[in-house]
Amino acid sequence: MRQTDADPTDDEQAGAVPVDPAEPTEPGESEAVRHDFSWVLLWTVLGSLIPGLGLIAAGRRRTGAAVLGVVVLAVGATVVWVLRGDILRRGLSFAVDPHRLLILAVTVIVAGVLWALLILLSHDQLRREAILGRGQKISGWVLAAVLVVGAAVPTYVVAHDSFVQRDLINTVFNNADDVDADADDAKPDAVAPDPWAGTDRINVLLIGSDAGADRTGIRPDTLIVASIQPATGNTVLFSLPRNLEHVPFKKDSIGARAWPDGYYCADNSCLMNAVWTWAESGTGYAKFRNPGLRATEDAVTGVTGLEIDTYVMLNLKGFQDFVDAIGGLTLDVHERLPIGGDSEHPWETVGWIEKGLNQKMNGFHALWFARSRWSTSDYDRMRRQRCVIGAIAEQTSPVTVARHFPSIAKALKDNMSTGIPQSDLQAWVDLATRIQGATTTSLAFTDDVIASRVNPDYDLIHRQVQKAIDKSEQDATPVTASPTASATSSPTPTPSATPSKAKGKSDPKKTEDVDPATAQDVSQVC
Repeated sequence: MRQTDADPTDDEQAGAVPVDPAEPTEPGESEAVRHDFSWVLLWTVLGSLIPGLGLIAAGRRRTGAAVLGVVVLAVGATVVWVLRGDILRRGLSFAVDPHRLLILAVTVIVAGVLWALLILLSHDQLRREAILGRGQKISGWVLAAVLVVGAAVPTYVVAHDSFVQRDLINTVFNNADDVDADADDAKPDAVAPDPWAGTDRINVLLIGSDAGADRTGIRPDTLIVASIQPATGNTVLFSLPRNLEHVPFKKDSIGARAWPDGYYCADNSCLMNAVWTWAESGTGYAKFRNPGLRATEDAVTGVTGLEIDTYVMLNLKGFQDFVDAIGGLTLDVHERLPIGGDSEHPWETVGWIEKGLNQKMNGFHALWFARSRWSTSDYDRMRRQRCVIGAIAEQTSPVTVARHFPSIAKALKDNMSTGIPQSDLQAWVDLATRIQGATTTSLAFTDDVIASRVNPDYDLIHRQVQKAIDKSEQDATPVTASPTASATSSPTPTPSATPSKAKGKSDPKKTEDVDPATAQDVSQVC
C-alpha cells in the first residue's frame, strides 16, 4: 500500500521523536555536531602535556578530573618539598642515597608508562567524537605515537641516570668500609642534626695516582691535603712535593719504627711517592688491607703534622676522562709546556701546550698541563695542579654535571676510590655545601718555602701548616645547624674572606707580591 503524507512513519509508530537539525544535541547523537581533525590534534597535545585534559574534552569528565587531580597533587607536593629547604642540599642528599635513587627510578618508570597509556587513551576517546577520514585517523595515531616517544625520553633519562648514580655510589663507596680505619680518624655522627658538631678539623688526602695498564703498582703523582674546618667550611690545601726525601712517619707507626731517621736511601730513590711501593713489598704494613695507602697516610701525617682522616684517589686516566666528560677546562698557560718526554729523554716529547690565556683544553691537554715538568720544576707543576683544581671547582656547574652525568659517573666509577663509607655520605654532602660557601686557600711546599727537598726542615713545615690553619680559622664565621632538615647546616659566607673562585682572566703578575710561605687564595697562583 502506498503511504501518504498523513500516514505515520515506522519511527512515529514506535514512539520516536524526530530530531530538529537546528536543535543542539549531545556529542555522539548526530554527526552534525562532531568535531574536526584540528580539534582532535589540539586536545591530544594538550592532554599529553597536562594529563587528564584530553579525557575531559572527550566527555570523560570524571576520569579526566581524577587524573588531573592526581597530577596537581603530585606537582604541588614536589614544589612544597623543594621550597622547604636548600634545593642544592636536598638534591645532593637524594643523589647519595641508593635506596631513594631506586625508589625514584621505579616511580619514574611507572609514571612514564601511565603517562604513555593516558596519551593513547585520550586520543582514542577524542577521535570517537570527531569525523575523520582514513588519512586523518592514521595521522592522529602517528601524532599520538610521537607524543608517547616524547614522554618516554625524559622517563628514560631520569630512570637511567638514577640507576647510574646508584651504581656509582654502591661501587665507589661500598668498598670504603673495608679501608683500614684508624682510631684517631675524625668521623661524623651521621644521625645527629649537625653531624660535624664537635669536630675541629677533618683532613682529607687527595691522591692523583699514576696507576695504569702500562704501570706496575701505584705511585702517587699528586699529594694534596685538604684540611677543612667543618664549623665554617673554610679549607686549606697543602701541596706536597712527590720527591721529598728523609720523610718522617707518624709517631709510633710501623713506618716510624722502620725508618726512625726518615725514609731515605743512599741512591736517592726513597722519595715521598715511593712509600706506597715500599709498604707493599713485604713490610710490617702487610697486615693492612691496603698497605701502600696506610703507609702513605702515615708519611703525610709525619710531613704535615696533620692526622689524615680519609682519602680520595683518582688515577690519571680517570682525570682525563672526567675533564672530557665535563666538556673540558679553560686554563691560563704562562709558559710553553711539553707533552711527554722527561729531562733525560726530551726527544720523546710528542707536542707542546703553547703559552696563552683562557685556553680551552680537553682531558688529554689538561692532564699534561698538570703533569708536564721536565721544562719547568716540580714546584711549578704543583702550582699548575692547584690551578686545575680551582678551574674544576669554578667551571663545573650543576647544569654541566646534569648534561654529561653518565660520562662523569663512568669516569669516577672506573677510576676513583675513597675511604668515605656509604653510611656517612649524607654528612659529607652537608660538609660539601659548607665548603662551597666558604673560602679555600692554598700553601704549596715549594723550594721557596722548604729550601731543600733532600733535607727539609719538617718542624718548619709543621709550623707553617699550623699558621695557615690558624689564619683560615680566624677569617671564618661559624655556621649553625639548620633546624629544617636533619644532618644539614647552612653555610654563611665569610665577609672578610676572599672568594676562592677567580673571575675573569688570570693575571700572572698577581703572585709577585705574595709571600710563598703564606697560604694564598687559589686564584692568586693561577
